[in-house]
Amino acid sequence: MTYPKLSGLLAAPFTAFDENGEVNYTIIQKQADTLVSDGVKGAYICGTTGEGISCTVEERLRIMEGWKKASGGRLILIAHTGALSLKDVRTLNRGAVELGFDAVSVVPPTYFKPANEEALADYCAAAASSAPELPFYYYHTMNSGLNLSMVRFLELADGRIPNLAGIKFNHHNLYEYQNCLYACDGKYDIIYGVDEFFAGALAVGAQCFIGSTYNYSAVLYHRIREAFRQGDWETVKKNMRKVCRGVDLLVENGGLPAGKAMMLIKGIDCGNARLPLKQLDRKKRQEIADAFRNILEE
Repeated sequence: MTYPKLSGLLAAPFTAFDENGEVNYTIIQKQADTLVSDGVKGAYICGTTGEGISCTVEERLRIMEGWKKASGGRLILIAHTGALSLKDVRTLNRGAVELGFDAVSVVPPTYFKPANEEALADYCAAAASSAPELPFYYYHTMNSGLNLSMVRFLELADGRIPNLAGIKFNHHNLYEYQNCLYACDGKYDIIYGVDEFFAGALAVGAQCFIGSTYNYSAVLYHRIREAFRQGDWETVKKNMRKVCRGVDLLVENGGLPAGKAMMLIKGIDCGNARLPLKQLDRKKRQEIADAFRNILEE
């Protein structure tokens, strides 16, 4: 089956936790409303940014339910259902089907890893088969520690996974990204997912992007994309510089926890990340948010 390809910005929302480390489900409505008002087209739920792997299956199902209700049909919803246990993947997939999500996606197991592209295709076939009603995206991320050829994966999976829609491509390798765009006669949707490479991905043909920084700075990416269309390279460079300075702030302050802190500029307190990620006190989170606000306003 061939699915329509997605376009525009899809955010990977943070999962908010309260001071006791429990999921703060009440924040989801404001998150969804903010994405819609910022022109973001969809949300990738419980992925890396959403700390899905650090949440229980029960928490993830409830988070998915919260996003389905909060979005009110205004957002494309993709559920990340990857887990160490294939049984958990199947439970989450069926939850996505029952809730009426638009697609599912999985990161590979990160302890017992697929040894090669054939093993990865076997695994994805098993994962995708539990939600045959929905498009399936493989989540190719550097965080998994799995460095396999995505072109070879697509060739092996083509026709074997009937509901394969494409790849969420979170890797710096734009050479391989380009090859994936044209693999299997270009039938698959290859969504780019490294925010600081946004302009480079546009240049090689990316149409859809999933990223964490779209939660609080979608305006930068809309500006970059419009400038790119018009050939206004100075505006592209100026705003990509702001993107990269924001990413520098993330790198300097623990990555994902700092991203949650930046949500304060949207009036949304996502709390801390779960261990083993870095813990930031309230003062530090506010400092990070203020620093990023200054970058945006320059």
